[in-house]
Amino acid sequence: MNNTVVKGMLFGLAASLIWGAWPVFSTIAADQQFSASDLTALRFAIAGCLLLPVLIIQRVKLKMLLSKGLLLAAGAGVPYVLLATTGLSIAPSSHFAIIAPSSMLVFTALASAYWLRESMSPARIAGVTLILIGIIAVGGNSLNSVSATYLKGDLMFLGCGMLWASYTVLCKYWSINPWTATASVSVLSMLIYLPYYLLNSDLNILDIPLKTLLLQGVFQGVIVAIMALFCYSKAVALLGSGKGSIFSALVPPISLMLGYLLLKQDISQIEYIGLGFVCSGMFLALELIVLPKIALIKHKPSH
Repeated sequence: MNNTVVKGMLFGLAASLIWGAWPVFSTIAADQQFSASDLTALRFAIAGCLLLPVLIIQRVKLKMLLSKGLLLAAGAGVPYVLLATTGLSIAPSSHFAIIAPSSMLVFTALASAYWLRESMSPARIAGVTLILIGIIAVGGNSLNSVSATYLKGDLMFLGCGMLWASYTVLCKYWSINPWTATASVSVLSMLIYLPYYLLNSDLNILDIPLKTLLLQGVFQGVIVAIMALFCYSKAVALLGSGKGSIFSALVPPISLMLGYLLLKQDISQIEYIGLGFVCSGMFLALELIVLPKIALIKHKPSH
Protein backbone atom coordinates (compact mmCIF):
# COMPACT_ATOMS: atom_id res chain seq x y z
CA MET A 1 0.00 0.00 0.00
CA ASN A 2 1.60 3.28 -1.11
CA ASN A 3 1.67 6.58 0.80
CA THR A 4 -0.99 8.17 -1.42
CA VAL A 5 -3.53 5.48 -0.55
CA VAL A 6 -2.69 5.67 3.17
CA LYS A 7 -3.06 9.46 3.19
CA GLY A 8 -6.32 9.24 1.27
CA MET A 9 -7.72 6.71 3.75
CA LEU A 10 -6.73 8.84 6.74
CA PHE A 11 -8.41 11.92 5.26
CA GLY A 12 -11.51 9.87 4.45
CA LEU A 13 -11.68 8.43 7.97
CA ALA A 14 -11.32 11.91 9.49
CA ALA A 15 -14.22 13.22 7.38
CA SER A 16 -16.37 10.21 8.31
CA LEU A 17 -15.73 10.68 12.04
CA ILE A 18 -16.78 14.33 11.89
CA TRP A 19 -19.87 13.68 9.75
CA GLY A 20 -20.81 10.75 11.98
CA ALA A 21 -20.74 13.11 14.96
CA TRP A 22 -22.87 15.72 13.16
CA PRO A 23 -26.32 14.11 13.74
CA VAL A 24 -25.48 13.55 17.42
CA PHE A 25 -24.30 17.12 18.03
CA SER A 26 -27.19 18.48 15.97
CA THR A 27 -29.60 16.56 18.20
CA ILE A 28 -27.91 18.16 21.20
CA ALA A 29 -28.21 21.54 19.43
CA ALA A 30 -31.96 21.05 18.96
CA ASP A 31 -32.26 20.53 22.72
CA GLN A 32 -30.38 23.82 23.12
CA GLN A 33 -33.10 25.70 21.12
CA PHE A 34 -31.22 25.85 17.79
CA SER A 35 -33.45 25.57 14.73
CA ALA A 36 -32.30 24.01 11.45
CA SER A 37 -32.05 27.46 9.85
CA ASP A 38 -30.02 28.73 12.85
CA LEU A 39 -27.49 25.92 12.45
CA THR A 40 -27.26 26.43 8.69
CA ALA A 41 -26.66 30.17 9.09
CA LEU A 42 -24.14 29.65 11.90
CA ARG A 43 -22.31 26.99 9.90
CA PHE A 44 -21.82 29.01 6.72
CA ALA A 45 -21.38 32.43 8.36
CA ILE A 46 -18.36 31.21 10.33
CA ALA A 47 -16.92 28.99 7.58
CA GLY A 48 -17.46 31.65 4.91
CA CYS A 49 -15.71 34.39 6.89
CA LEU A 50 -12.77 32.14 7.77
CA LEU A 51 -12.28 30.84 4.22
CA LEU A 52 -12.78 34.09 2.29
CA PRO A 53 -9.02 34.89 2.62
CA VAL A 54 -8.25 31.51 0.98
CA LEU A 55 -10.03 32.57 -2.20
CA ILE A 56 -8.26 35.93 -2.11
CA ILE A 57 -4.79 34.43 -1.51
CA GLN A 58 -5.30 31.83 -4.26
CA ARG A 59 -6.62 34.56 -6.58
CA VAL A 60 -9.65 32.50 -7.53
CA LYS A 61 -11.37 34.21 -10.47
CA LEU A 62 -14.96 35.41 -10.24
CA LYS A 63 -15.77 33.49 -13.43
CA MET A 64 -14.69 30.25 -11.76
CA LEU A 65 -16.80 31.00 -8.66
CA LEU A 66 -19.91 31.79 -10.71
CA SER A 67 -19.59 28.62 -12.77
CA LYS A 68 -17.74 25.73 -11.15
CA GLY A 69 -18.00 27.22 -7.64
CA LEU A 70 -21.80 27.51 -7.79
CA LEU A 71 -22.13 23.89 -8.95
CA LEU A 72 -19.89 22.68 -6.12
CA ALA A 73 -21.87 24.80 -3.62
CA ALA A 74 -25.11 23.29 -4.92
CA GLY A 75 -23.76 19.83 -4.22
CA ALA A 76 -22.25 20.37 -0.76
CA GLY A 77 -23.60 23.74 0.38
CA VAL A 78 -26.94 25.36 1.16
CA PRO A 79 -29.17 23.26 -1.19
CA TYR A 80 -27.83 20.04 0.33
CA VAL A 81 -28.15 21.26 3.93
CA LEU A 82 -31.64 22.71 3.44
CA LEU A 83 -32.86 19.60 1.61
CA ALA A 84 -31.50 17.42 4.41
CA THR A 85 -32.91 19.53 7.26
CA THR A 86 -36.31 19.86 5.55
CA GLY A 87 -36.44 16.12 4.99
CA LEU A 88 -35.47 15.49 8.61
CA SER A 89 -38.44 17.59 9.72
CA ILE A 90 -40.91 15.19 8.07
CA ALA A 91 -39.10 11.84 8.03
CA PRO A 92 -36.99 9.97 10.63
CA SER A 93 -33.26 10.63 10.79
CA SER A 94 -32.69 6.88 10.43
CA HIS A 95 -34.18 7.10 6.93
CA PHE A 96 -31.60 9.77 6.12
CA ALA A 97 -28.82 7.52 7.44
CA ILE A 98 -29.88 4.77 5.03
CA ILE A 99 -30.96 6.61 1.89
CA ALA A 100 -28.46 9.51 1.62
CA PRO A 101 -25.17 7.57 1.91
CA SER A 102 -26.34 4.52 -0.06
CA SER A 103 -27.77 6.57 -2.93
CA MET A 104 -24.64 8.73 -2.95
CA LEU A 105 -22.49 5.61 -3.26
CA VAL A 106 -24.57 4.30 -6.16
CA PHE A 107 -24.73 7.64 -8.02
CA THR A 108 -20.99 8.24 -7.55
CA ALA A 109 -20.03 4.71 -8.62
CA LEU A 110 -22.14 4.97 -11.78
CA ALA A 111 -20.92 8.47 -12.66
CA SER A 112 -17.28 7.59 -11.95
CA ALA A 113 -17.43 4.47 -14.12
CA TYR A 114 -19.31 6.13 -17.00
CA TRP A 115 -18.03 9.72 -16.94
CA LEU A 116 -14.56 9.47 -15.37
CA ARG A 117 -13.85 6.00 -16.75
CA GLU A 118 -12.81 4.71 -13.32
CA SER A 119 -12.53 0.93 -13.31
CA MET A 120 -14.89 -1.15 -11.18
CA SER A 121 -12.97 -4.20 -9.98
CA PRO A 122 -14.84 -7.29 -8.70
CA ALA A 123 -13.62 -6.49 -5.17
CA ARG A 124 -15.00 -2.96 -5.36
CA ILE A 125 -18.36 -4.14 -6.72
CA ALA A 126 -18.59 -6.76 -3.95
CA GLY A 127 -17.56 -4.19 -1.35
CA VAL A 128 -20.16 -1.62 -2.40
CA THR A 129 -22.81 -4.37 -2.35
CA LEU A 130 -21.87 -5.35 1.21
CA ILE A 131 -21.88 -1.69 2.27
CA LEU A 132 -25.40 -1.18 0.89
CA ILE A 133 -26.60 -4.32 2.70
CA GLY A 134 -25.02 -3.06 5.92
CA ILE A 135 -26.53 0.42 5.65
CA ILE A 136 -30.00 -1.05 5.04
CA ALA A 137 -29.54 -3.41 8.00
CA VAL A 138 -28.50 -0.52 10.27
CA GLY A 139 -31.75 1.35 9.70
CA GLY A 140 -34.00 -1.36 8.33
CA ASN A 141 -36.33 -1.38 11.31
CA SER A 142 -37.29 2.25 10.73
CA LEU A 143 -38.36 1.55 7.15
CA ASN A 144 -41.33 -0.41 8.51
CA SER A 145 -43.04 2.93 9.13
CA VAL A 146 -43.73 4.28 5.65
CA SER A 147 -46.28 6.99 4.92
CA ALA A 148 -46.90 9.55 2.20
CA THR A 149 -45.22 12.21 4.35
CA TYR A 150 -42.21 9.99 5.00
CA LEU A 151 -42.01 9.21 1.29
CA LYS A 152 -41.67 12.92 0.52
CA GLY A 153 -38.82 13.19 3.03
CA ASP A 154 -37.20 10.04 1.62
CA LEU A 155 -37.23 11.56 -1.86
CA MET A 156 -35.45 14.59 -0.39
CA PHE A 157 -32.80 12.27 1.09
CA LEU A 158 -32.42 10.68 -2.35
CA GLY A 159 -31.84 14.20 -3.68
CA CYS A 160 -29.18 14.71 -0.99
CA GLY A 161 -27.36 11.62 -2.25
CA MET A 162 -27.50 12.92 -5.81
CA LEU A 163 -26.24 16.39 -4.83
CA TRP A 164 -23.32 15.04 -2.80
CA ALA A 165 -22.41 12.64 -5.62
CA SER A 166 -22.28 15.60 -8.02
CA TYR A 167 -19.84 17.41 -5.69
CA THR A 168 -17.66 14.30 -5.42
CA VAL A 169 -17.47 13.62 -9.16
CA LEU A 170 -17.02 17.28 -10.19
CA CYS A 171 -14.15 17.78 -7.72
CA LYS A 172 -12.29 14.90 -9.33
CA TYR A 173 -13.30 15.77 -12.91
CA TRP A 174 -12.08 19.36 -12.60
CA SER A 175 -9.09 18.42 -10.38
CA ILE A 176 -9.90 21.33 -8.09
CA ASN A 177 -7.59 22.03 -5.17
CA PRO A 178 -9.28 20.79 -1.96
CA TRP A 179 -8.90 24.17 -0.23
CA THR A 180 -10.37 25.98 -3.26
CA ALA A 181 -13.34 23.58 -3.35
CA THR A 182 -13.96 23.90 0.40
CA ALA A 183 -13.65 27.69 0.40
CA SER A 184 -15.89 28.08 -2.66
CA VAL A 185 -18.68 26.06 -1.05
CA SER A 186 -18.54 27.95 2.26
CA VAL A 187 -18.13 31.49 0.89
CA LEU A 188 -20.83 31.17 -1.78
CA SER A 189 -23.19 29.50 0.69
CA MET A 190 -22.65 32.38 3.12
CA LEU A 191 -23.28 35.03 0.47
CA ILE A 192 -26.43 33.30 -0.74
CA TYR A 193 -28.02 32.12 2.51
CA LEU A 194 -27.06 34.67 5.15
CA PRO A 195 -29.07 37.61 3.68
CA TYR A 196 -32.12 35.35 3.33
CA TYR A 197 -31.74 34.17 6.93
CA LEU A 198 -31.37 37.68 8.35
CA LEU A 199 -34.47 38.92 6.48
CA ASN A 200 -36.71 35.94 7.31
CA SER A 201 -35.58 34.80 10.76
CA ASP A 202 -36.80 35.94 14.18
CA LEU A 203 -33.12 35.81 15.27
CA ASN A 204 -33.95 33.66 18.29
CA ILE A 205 -30.35 32.51 18.03
CA LEU A 206 -29.37 35.70 19.90
CA ASP A 207 -31.18 34.41 23.00
CA ILE A 208 -28.92 31.34 23.22
CA PRO A 209 -26.14 31.57 25.86
CA LEU A 210 -22.82 32.75 24.44
CA LYS A 211 -20.89 29.66 25.58
CA THR A 212 -23.36 27.34 23.85
CA LEU A 213 -23.30 29.51 20.72
CA LEU A 214 -19.50 29.41 20.59
CA LEU A 215 -19.31 25.65 21.07
CA GLN A 216 -21.85 24.93 18.33
CA GLY A 217 -20.25 27.60 16.15
CA VAL A 218 -16.84 25.94 16.35
CA PHE A 219 -18.30 22.50 15.67
CA GLN A 220 -20.69 23.48 12.86
CA GLY A 221 -18.65 26.23 11.22
CA VAL A 222 -15.07 25.02 11.67
CA ILE A 223 -15.04 21.26 12.27
CA VAL A 224 -17.95 20.24 10.02
CA ALA A 225 -18.01 22.91 7.30
CA ILE A 226 -14.24 23.33 6.91
CA MET A 227 -12.29 20.38 8.32
CA ALA A 228 -14.65 17.60 7.21
CA LEU A 229 -15.23 18.99 3.72
CA PHE A 230 -11.49 19.60 3.21
CA CYS A 231 -10.62 16.07 4.40
CA TYR A 232 -13.25 14.56 2.12
CA SER A 233 -12.12 16.65 -0.87
CA LYS A 234 -8.54 15.58 -0.18
CA ALA A 235 -9.57 11.91 0.00
CA VAL A 236 -11.32 12.23 -3.37
CA ALA A 237 -8.26 13.94 -4.87
CA LEU A 238 -5.95 11.16 -3.63
CA LEU A 239 -8.15 8.08 -4.11
CA GLY A 240 -10.53 9.06 -6.88
CA SER A 241 -14.24 9.85 -6.65
CA GLY A 242 -15.36 6.21 -6.51
CA LYS A 243 -13.13 5.13 -3.64
CA GLY A 244 -13.34 8.49 -1.87
CA SER A 245 -17.14 8.28 -1.71
CA ILE A 246 -16.95 4.92 0.06
CA PHE A 247 -16.08 6.63 3.34
CA SER A 248 -19.58 8.09 3.54
CA ALA A 249 -20.72 4.58 4.41
CA LEU A 250 -19.03 4.95 7.80
CA VAL A 251 -21.33 7.83 8.78
CA PRO A 252 -24.31 5.69 9.96
CA PRO A 253 -22.16 3.28 12.03
CA ILE A 254 -20.21 6.15 13.62
CA SER A 255 -23.47 7.96 14.40
CA LEU A 256 -24.81 4.79 16.03
CA MET A 257 -21.72 4.37 18.20
CA LEU A 258 -21.61 8.03 19.26
CA GLY A 259 -25.36 7.97 19.90
CA TYR A 260 -24.81 5.00 22.19
CA LEU A 261 -21.91 6.69 24.01
CA LEU A 262 -23.25 10.26 24.26
CA LEU A 263 -27.04 9.93 24.04
CA LYS A 264 -27.39 6.45 25.62
CA GLN A 265 -29.22 5.14 22.53
CA ASP A 266 -29.28 1.33 22.39
CA ILE A 267 -27.82 -0.61 19.45
CA SER A 268 -29.81 -3.65 18.32
CA GLN A 269 -28.36 -6.97 17.21
CA ILE A 270 -29.31 -6.38 13.58
CA GLU A 271 -27.49 -3.02 13.72
CA TYR A 272 -24.33 -4.77 14.97
CA ILE A 273 -24.61 -7.15 12.01
CA GLY A 274 -25.02 -4.15 9.70
CA LEU A 275 -21.84 -2.62 11.12
CA GLY A 276 -19.99 -5.82 10.29
CA PHE A 277 -21.21 -5.72 6.69
CA VAL A 278 -20.19 -2.08 6.31
CA CYS A 279 -16.67 -2.65 7.69
CA SER A 280 -16.15 -5.76 5.54
CA GLY A 281 -17.43 -3.92 2.48
CA MET A 282 -15.07 -1.02 3.16
CA PHE A 283 -12.03 -3.32 3.10
CA LEU A 284 -13.18 -4.89 -0.17
CA ALA A 285 -14.23 -1.65 -1.87
CA LEU A 286 -10.92 0.02 -1.03
CA GLU A 287 -9.23 -3.14 -2.35
CA LEU A 288 -7.44 -3.79 0.93
CA ILE A 289 -8.64 -7.38 0.53
CA VAL A 290 -7.93 -9.09 -2.78
CA LEU A 291 -10.52 -11.58 -3.93
CA PRO A 292 -8.97 -14.93 -4.84
CA LYS A 293 -8.90 -15.68 -8.52
CA ILE A 294 -10.63 -18.85 -9.53
CA ALA A 295 -8.31 -20.94 -11.63
CA LEU A 296 -9.90 -22.85 -14.46
CA ILE A 297 -8.56 -26.39 -14.81
CA LYS A 298 -8.14 -27.35 -18.41
CA HIS A 299 -8.44 -31.04 -19.12
CA LYS A 300 -6.22 -32.47 -21.78
CA PRO A 301 -8.14 -34.17 -24.48
CA SER A 302 -7.96 -37.93 -24.25
CA HIS A 303 -6.49 -39.82 -27.14
